[in-house]
Amino acid sequence: MSIVSIPQRIRSLKRLPQILKVLLQYGFGDAVARIGLDSVLQRVKSSVISDADPTVVKLKTEERIRLALQDLGPTFVKLGQVMATRPDLIPLELVTELRKLQDKVEPFSREGIRQLVEDELGRPVDEVFSEFDDQPLAAASIAQVHRATLKDGRKVVLKIQRPNLDEVIETDLAILGWLANEAEERIPELRRYHPVGLVDEFEKSLTKEIDFEIEAYHMRRFAANFVGDPDIHVPAVYEELSTSKVLCEEFVDGMPLNHPDLKESGLDLERVAKNGIRLILEQALVHGFFHGDPHPGNVLLLADGRLGMIDHGLWGHITPEQQDILLHWLTAIALKSPSTLARLTLKVGEPPPGFDRLAYERDIRTLMDRYVGVELEELDSASVITDSIEVVRRHRIKLPPDFAVLARATATLEGIVRELFPDLDFQQVIYPYVQRLVMQRLDFSRAGPEVMALVLGLQTFVNEVPGQLEQLLNDVSTGRFQVGVKGEAVDALAQTGRMAGMRVSLAIVTASFILVGAMTSAQALHDRHIFGLPALPFLALVGALLFGGGLWLTFLFPKGPQKIRLSRVLWWRALRRKRKTRR
Repeated sequence: MSIVSIPQRIRSLKRLPQILKVLLQYGFGDAVARIGLDSVLQRVKSSVISDADPTVVKLKTEERIRLALQDLGPTFVKLGQVMATRPDLIPLELVTELRKLQDKVEPFSREGIRQLVEDELGRPVDEVFSEFDDQPLAAASIAQVHRATLKDGRKVVLKIQRPNLDEVIETDLAILGWLANEAEERIPELRRYHPVGLVDEFEKSLTKEIDFEIEAYHMRRFAANFVGDPDIHVPAVYEELSTSKVLCEEFVDGMPLNHPDLKESGLDLERVAKNGIRLILEQALVHGFFHGDPHPGNVLLLADGRLGMIDHGLWGHITPEQQDILLHWLTAIALKSPSTLARLTLKVGEPPPGFDRLAYERDIRTLMDRYVGVELEELDSASVITDSIEVVRRHRIKLPPDFAVLARATATLEGIVRELFPDLDFQQVIYPYVQRLVMQRLDFSRAGPEVMALVLGLQTFVNEVPGQLEQLLNDVSTGRFQVGVKGEAVDALAQTGRMAGMRVSLAIVTASFILVGAMTSAQALHDRHIFGLPALPFLALVGALLFGGGLWLTFLFPKGPQKIRLSRVLWWRALRRKRKTRR
C-alpha cells in the first residue's frame, strides 16, 4: 500500500506510528504486512519502529493480543473489553484472555481535578462540598472516582471524566475504523469475525459510555425497576451536581462479591446467591433492561445483606419478543428439547450459509446432557451460558449485540454466585421462577390491549375484505378486469376461487372468535352473564359456532347455494336408497 493511498486524516495522525510500533513489538508484523502497511513502515523513522521482542513472540497468540491492547492505551483496552462481550463471534480462548484486561491508568493531577469539577458545576469545590478527597478511589481509562461530602453531611462519590478524552477517542476511532476496513478487505480469514462491525459496535458503545448524563438515566431507570425491592440497592443520583462529564452519586459502602473476607461476614450467603440469580432473571425476563458489566467490583454486598449495583456505564436492552424467546429457551432446557433450542436460536440469530441444523441440535443435546441435573459444585468447566454461546460461535450463528452482552453479563454473575455458594442448585431456583413467568403470560386477564387489537383487526377484516372481493368480482363481470382465456373452465376456476376465499374468510373469523373467547374467559368471571355463563366468552362461542357452521356448509355444498340439492340435505334417505339398489 502506498502511503498516499491512506486517507489524509489518518496519515496526519502521530498516533499511527505508535500503533504500528506496538503491533510489531508483539509479533504481529505479518498482519501489518498483509494489511499493506509494510511500505508505510519504510516511510516512518526507524527509531520509531523496533523489532519483535523474542520473549514475547513465544507467548500464545491470545496473550499477545491482550498485551498489545493493554500497551496501546485506554481506547484499545475498551475495544478488547467489547470483544470479550461477543463470545458468539470471538473464540472462547481469546474471550477468556481479553477478560483479563485491566482498565487502570495513572490518575491525573490534583489541580486538574478540582479545576475540571469547578468548570463543569460552575461553582468552587469548597462551595459545594464540605470535604473533597483529592486522592482517587479508582482511576480508569475514561474517568476516576473521588469521595466527597456534601454540605448537609451526605457521603457521595464523583465520577470525573479524564481531560481531553473526546480528542483521544476521536483519533483512535478514526485509526481503528480504517484498520478494520483494510483488515476485512485484505485478510479473508478475519472476515468471519466481522472487524468492521465490531468497531462500529464499539464506537456506539463508547460514545454512550463517555456521556455521564446517559449513565445517570440508566441509574434512575434501574432504580425505578427495583423500587421497593428489599434485596437490591441502587445509589441515588444527584442531578443538580451532575453533567455529561461529572457524575455525582450516593456513596455505597459495601464489600465486592469476591472479597476474601466475605465468607466470614456472618451473612446468609445462600440468600445472597439466590438474590443474585433473581437479579439476573428479573433484569432480562421482566424489565428487558440489564447491567452490562456486573463484575465482582460492580456488585457490592452491603452490611444488611442487600446487593448494591454500581458503575452503570454499560447497559443492554432486549425487546418483549426477545424476552419471550429467552423464556422459551429456558423452558426448552428444562424439557431437554434440542430441536426447540435450535429453532429459537435461529429465530433470534443469523445462521451462516450452509448451516447444519442437525449438527447444532446434536451439540446442544450433548451440552444439555452434561449439565441438566448437575449441582453447581460438580461442574468442571465454564458456565452453562458460556458453553452454550460457544456452541453458537462454533456454528457461526451471529447473535444481536445486546443478546451477546446479556450472555456475558449473565455468565459473569453466574460465576460470582458459583464462587459465593457452590452448593446452590440453579435449577431449583430458576425453573420455579420461570414457571411463574410462563403462567403470568398465560393469564388472559392481563391481555386486555391484545384482545382489543385482535377485535379491531377482526373488525377491519370484516368491514373491508367483503367489499374488496365484491369490487374485484364486479370488475371481472363488467369487463374492467380481463384475462385472455374464456370458457367453462374459467367459470369453474372462478367458482372454485370464490369458494376458497369464502372458506378462508370463514376459517379466520371462526378462529378469531375462538381466540377471543379463550383470552377473555379469565377476565370475564365477574362480568355480566347469559344463561349462567360469562357474557363475552358466551357470545364469542356463539359466533364461532355460527361461522364454523357456515364453514362446514361450504364443504357440504361446494358449488354454492344455487346448486343445493335436497338429496344432500336428506343424506340419510340417499344412503337408504343406495342400499336398496344393491339388494
